[in-house]
Amino acid sequence: MTDAATALTFFFLIFFKVPPKSFTVIKMFLIFLFAPLTLVIAENVLPSDFIRCRQKDNKLNECLTGAVPDALRRMKEGIPALKVPALEPLLVSGMDIDSGSGPVVISQNYRRIKLHGLTDSILTTYKADLKHYRLRTESITPKMEFIADYVMKGRILVLPIQGKGVANITMVNLIVKHDLIGEPIKKDGETYMHIKDYKVKFIPEKVSLQFSNLFNGDKRLGDQMNLFLNENSELVFNELKDSYEKSLSSVFQDVTNKIFDKVPMNKIFPEE
Repeated sequence: MTDAATALTFFFLIFFKVPPKSFTVIKMFLIFLFAPLTLVIAENVLPSDFIRCRQKDNKLNECLTGAVPDALRRMKEGIPALKVPALEPLLVSGMDIDSGSGPVVISQNYRRIKLHGLTDSILTTYKADLKHYRLRTESITPKMEFIADYVMKGRILVLPIQGKGVANITMVNLIVKHDLIGEPIKKDGETYMHIKDYKVKFIPEKVSLQFSNLFNGDKRLGDQMNLFLNENSELVFNELKDSYEKSLSSVFQDVTNKIFDKVPMNKIFPEE
């Protein structure tokens, strides 16, 4: 942008016979004038070091299976030009989890959430149906940590539970099934693949739960409840996972659309 402004400044000086002493003023004006345009152009491009997978490649799915985890690792610090947040950790302002039913009835409110481990995910399968704007993948994350401030109240089996503090929910060898359903959006002669629905299913090998300050800081009751939660972590997680899946699906959808809504489809998946 600076080189272009310099060239245009010389044009003004020569063609319009502007005094040389005005060089700096004109150059700064042109930079100010064209900077927004430069930003718009930058926002329509993926970082150059991202692996591109061509739409007509016979091994498109194989290419994407390697390209997506590579992109996740490169996005640890985010993509400022596209306003994509850092993914390690991924910060989420808040989530409200439904109380559930049956043996586990808990109202949970989480704030200042940090999700650790997403960028270590490995894709095991990828199925892209670009003609119908659909992407289906399966990944495994060795360790995903969900750390947040929490407020909780309810019961597990016949035991009451309540507290307000810091929660750490850790899922080990977490298999995630992703189903992205998109639709074409036309803007300025380009087609964008907007994700209108994003569904996930969580299948962890193991879940550990730790809630600080249960029962208003009663250490004995808190330790007993945390022990009970971990002895019954599969039951607790399975009763509440639909709510976790729904909440995190919307988070993943928002992050994905920060790229898909700004970068044309043919620049994410080149046609040739």
